[in-house]
Amino acid sequence: MAEKDFDIQFHNLFAITNLPISRFLDYLIASENYEDYMYSLVEAYNPEAVKNVMCRNTISVSWDGWLYDCDFNQMLGLKVASKTKHIKDYNEELLQNRQIIISQHCYGCTAGAGSSCQGNVI
Repeated sequence: MAEKDFDIQFHNLFAITNLPISRFLDYLIASENYEDYMYSLVEAYNPEAVKNVMCRNTISVSWDGWLYDCDFNQMLGLKVASKTKHIKDYNEELLQNRQIIISQHCYGCTAGAGSSCQGNVI
């Protein structure tokens, strides 16, 4: 379709899992596909992929300085679980010892070979 419609040829296409948040979550619920999609993500859970998820070694900073475990938590407004919640109070030790906020969308980064920003692509 891409070549016929847009004159584009893909030679090395990389894709990541679409996480069940924001508009995609709304679509899944409206189309009654949420349960099936979540079942697929949970069934594809790979504990080895957890080693490379971005929330383990990266902090996401919003335009106004608030800190988040990852870009997806930032989209959901889930700030870090730390006394350090804003860049002005940055404290690496506190942030390294924080509990990472997780929810159902985290299965997207731990499915298969990992689909996080630092996951693996097979």
